[in-house]
Amino acid sequence: MDQAKEINKQEKNEQKEISDTNKDIKSGNKETSADKNSKKQVKVADDFLPENFNPFLRPGINKNLNNRKKDNFEERIINIKRVIKVTKGGRRFKFSALVVVGDREGNVGFAIAKHIEVPEAIKKASRLARKNLTKIKIVGKEDTISHEIIGHHGAARVLLKPASEGRGIVASDVVRSVVELAGIRNIYSKNLGTNNPQNVILATLDGLKNLRTKEEIEKLHEKVEIKSRFPNKKINNNNYRREQKTEHEDKKEQQDGTK
Repeated sequence: MDQAKEINKQEKNEQKEISDTNKDIKSGNKETSADKNSKKQVKVADDFLPENFNPFLRPGINKNLNNRKKDNFEERIINIKRVIKVTKGGRRFKFSALVVVGDREGNVGFAIAKHIEVPEAIKKASRLARKNLTKIKIVGKEDTISHEIIGHHGAARVLLKPASEGRGIVASDVVRSVVELAGIRNIYSKNLGTNNPQNVILATLDGLKNLRTKEEIEKLHEKVEIKSRFPNKKINNNNYRREQKTEHEDKKEQQDGTK
């Protein structure tokens, strides 16, 4: 009996909705009562959704990536490769991304990150690179380095030399990306060791970190004045040597006389 009553109620409600829609159509209203009810349901559903909800993102992806604040940093992808981790359950494949980040004002950094998907690995590496920045000293209007230097890391050695204005960047692709994002526009460089991109980046950063300005170099080469114990007495080395010679000769004469 209860089921029959529920069925009757549903039929009556359906008949009411049909009659209402017919009335709306006859009166010339574009929106029917069914459309109004559907809009109310959509509004109620939207109230429960978060503000940053994006239905086009796959579940599991961080939804705040699209809302990241823009900054002055530029990104360069140096290397992307597939890596494998062997476990008891089998092999696990991931992608490794090496990214360099810089603002062309003396700040540069790099990082390596892994993920199942390539774009997520790049985003993760760029985020880590922004946390690992190094400050570089750029000299003058020529935007070059102050002096020649060799950077070391492992088996990698990178020679860096200053260049005149208009010469440009004469370097390999890896060194060029680091130097250009740091803000240097004129420089010579040469790889003297291994070509492993990670070690080359670390060697270039080692050389750029150890750069010194002209003022620091002048302080190192300043003449140090030696203060004597007797400031009022002038010491003449030649006279001192002559006195030693005469004393030695006198001793010889005395020895000869005794004989």
